[in-house]
Amino acid sequence: MKRINLMVAAILASGMLTLNSCSDKTKDSAHETVEEAKNDMDENVAEAKEDIKEAGNEFEAKVKEDKESLKADIDEAISKLDKKIEDADAKMEKATDKEKLKWQERKKELNEEKAELQASWKNVQSETADKWDAFKTETKEKIAKAKADVRD
Repeated sequence: MKRINLMVAAILASGMLTLNSCSDKTKDSAHETVEEAKNDMDENVAEAKEDIKEAGNEFEAKVKEDKESLKADIDEAISKLDKKIEDADAKMEKATDKEKLKWQERKKELNEEKAELQASWKNVQSETADKWDAFKTETKEKIAKAKADVRD
């Protein structure tokens, strides 16, 4: 874009010099050249704007797709955590006092992870595109941790 502007400026400058030092016929020719350069520049600027708009739309579509995928991953992890929490409740009913404390602690950890994932999803909605990649990586790490804990 800078090259185009520089090229147009050079053409305009040479056209101005030509207009000041040439005959009427040469001046008309130089004027036409300047007009053509302006038209070319306008077309190039319009094309550049369209390219930028298209790239922005593609990026927004990618972020939307990523958000939907991340939501599915979060929902799956929360569902597995809920199952583990239910399992912990069932085991506490039959456990001794010592084992109950262990299962209560485990249930507390699972609930904390679940809350973190739910908070992550709430943050997804307000996350801006420029910070999206970092946010997605952080949330995927939380999901991986939750899945690893579920396997325990």
